[in-house]
Parts: sequence; C-alpha cells; structure tokens
Amino acid sequence: MKVIKVLLFVVAALVATFFLVGFLLPPSTYVERSIEINAPKSVVFKLVSEHKQFVRWSPWQKISSDIEMTYEGPEVGVGSTVRWSSEHPEVGNGSSTFTVYEPNARVATELMFDQGGGLATYELSDTNNPDSVKVTWGFNTEHDSVVSRYFGLILDSLLGPMYEEGLADLKTLAESEPAIITKEVKYTVDGVELTGYLAAPAKEGVYPGIVIVHEWWGHNDYARKRTEMLAELGYSALALDMYGDGKLANHPEQATEFMMAVVSNQEVAQARFQAAVDLLKEQSKTQEGKLAAIGYCFGGAVVLSMARSGFEDLAGVVSFHGALGGVAPVADNVQAKFLILNGQDDPFVTDEQKDAFKQSMDAVNVDYEFIDYPGVKHSFTVKDADEKGAKFNLPLAYNEKADKDSWLRMQHFLQGIFAD
Repeated sequence: MKVIKVLLFVVAALVATFFLVGFLLPPSTYVERSIEINAPKSVVFKLVSEHKQFVRWSPWQKISSDIEMTYEGPEVGVGSTVRWSSEHPEVGNGSSTFTVYEPNARVATELMFDQGGGLATYELSDTNNPDSVKVTWGFNTEHDSVVSRYFGLILDSLLGPMYEEGLADLKTLAESEPAIITKEVKYTVDGVELTGYLAAPAKEGVYPGIVIVHEWWGHNDYARKRTEMLAELGYSALALDMYGDGKLANHPEQATEFMMAVVSNQEVAQARFQAAVDLLKEQSKTQEGKLAAIGYCFGGAVVLSMARSGFEDLAGVVSFHGALGGVAPVADNVQAKFLILNGQDDPFVTDEQKDAFKQSMDAVNVDYEFIDYPGVKHSFTVKDADEKGAKFNLPLAYNEKADKDSWLRMQHFLQGIFAD
C-alpha cells in the first residue's frame, strides 16, 4: 500500500511538474528563415504574394502529388484564399488567407490546419546590392494548451528545414524568371469593353512608354509578344485593343468588317487610342513625357493617322507594313517623328500611295524616314504570314532579314526620339 502511495505521489509530482513547466514555456512560437535573392523585388513579391505562384516553390508540393486546391475571393490581395486537401499526413487539410498586402514590402497569411493554425509572413527588405532583395519567411503560432507549448520547443527543428528548402527553390525560381512583368487589363470606352496587355521591366524605375496597335486580325498573341519584346528592351508597353468586346478575327472577311467599323469612324478610333494612351500614362513604370506608338498592318495606319493629326503626346511613331491609303491628312502642328517600314512588293501599298504620302509629309516639313525593303511582301514581320497567305490566298510572306532589320531600326529610332 505504501509503495502505491509513493508511486501515485511520483506520478502526481511528474504531472504537476509537466504542467508547471508547460505554463512557464512561451505562449507562442516564432520560426523564421531568410535568404538573399538576386532578382527584382517586384518579381520576388509576385512569387510570395499569390497563391498560384506559391505552389511553384512550396516545399509541401514535393511531399505530396495529390494535393487538391480550390481558390476563393480575389486572385491577389487581402481576402485571397486557397483551401487544400491531401491524404499525406504532413500536408493534410487547411486554408490560407491573405490578411496583409503591402506591395513589394510585406504580406501575411492566416493559416488554418486540421489542428491549430498561425500567421505566416513574408518580408522583403533591401540589401547592399541594389539588384538583390532579402526575403524573410516567418511563422508565428499561439499555443492554446500546455501540450502545444511543448510542441513549440521542437517546431523550429521541424519547420525550419522546410522553410530553408522552400526559400532555396524560391531563389532559383526568381533568379530564372523573365526580367519583365506583364498584366492583362480591362478598360471601357463609350460602353465598349477593351482588353489591354501591359508589359514593363521588373526592375524598379520608370521607362518610356510605347503603345502597340495590332494588325487587322485584332488584339492577338502576336501583339502581346511584341509588347513583351519592348519591355525586354526597357520600355513600359501597352498592346491596346481597337475592336473591343473580345473581337478577334479568324478570317479576312471578318477582319475587314472589324477594321472598317473603326476606320470609318475617326471619333471612335481616336477615343480608343486616347484611352489606351491615358491608361499607359497612369502606370507607375511609365516615364512622364516620353511616349511613342508602333503599329502593324492596320495598326501601322492607326499610329500614322494619330501622329499626322497632331496627337500631342506622341514623340514618334513606327509603322510596320502599315497601310498608307486613307491615313489622316497632315496637320500643321505635327511634332512627332515618323519611321515607316514597308515591303516594296506589298500590293496593299501602291507606288501612288507611297508618293502621295511622302509629298504630304514633305509639304509641311515633317521629320520622317521611309524604308522600302526590296522583294519584301506584306506582313514581313509575322512568322506565320506564309501559312495565313496560303490558307486565305493572300500575298503575305515572312521575311527574316527585313523583320530583324526593321526591329533594329525601330530600336535606334526610339533611342533617338527619347534622347531629345
């Protein structure tokens, strides 16, 4: 009997000690790891501040391949939520909701698991290297029981290595990401919804703005690709939408219909072009007072018309295989410079149109350069031009030499007008 009492006393003492020591342990645990990443802050921020980007470097994605995810709320910002489910015990079920969103500085997410939860934070700070950023990934959890306080003693050893692995993958991913950022935007002109595509260098700073006007097919991937190429050259670029309501032609007859609806109403064309210019000027990466426009085919005629009309915001325009017939008359106050890049064998641009265009420009001493590539047809910058030409029996043909030369001439032209 005496032995039993002693055992009970020992057990009671151990239990009391367990709880006493537990109450003395910290009521919360914080785990953090940091890494320096040689990438623009905006690139890194995008990877840590969007749920769909997080899965690209999350260490838990390596653990389980059966994770099911559902997204709720806005795609980015406060309230953006992801819920996940997995049979793997180290992943389990849970949710993550952004509660703090400070662009290029800090985000925080409220995490909820099957058992417990916490607050994950990502802090971005400057380093001695202007081309790098320090990322600190932290996790804080409050302990609602004595047992969980003991768990807090080993949390760093459990979670820390996972954070280190994740940050290493984040570094690899961020340093291999394109040096530009892109975004699709919606804007409205006179009740018509238009779709724009923005691209700019990811590195902090402001850059000259370039508006890109699409071919007669509409706002397609080709226009977007050229927009990205301009961003890679160091410009804040916007591919506008002249048709609106998602119109994208898949046949020349449809393209002609869409195009004529715009060119037959100059007020509509000018309003949509002006809206795009205003949108680009509003972007934080667009340098004030430095703006130009380039256009392809139908888009070439658009930028020529806008500049010839005396559009004040434009320092210069570049037309690639653009139409010359029907462009706006030359105003007396034209300040923009012009670069016209044309295929000499383009049947859509006649010799008479070329002569009339040049005479009208010379009459008011407009600064322009006209390049006529010998043996080159329409759409010479578009790599699938031959395929479309064959499909629709049109005189279209890609020309690699003219494509590369015209792009290089455009670069020199833009450098010149923005150096003034």
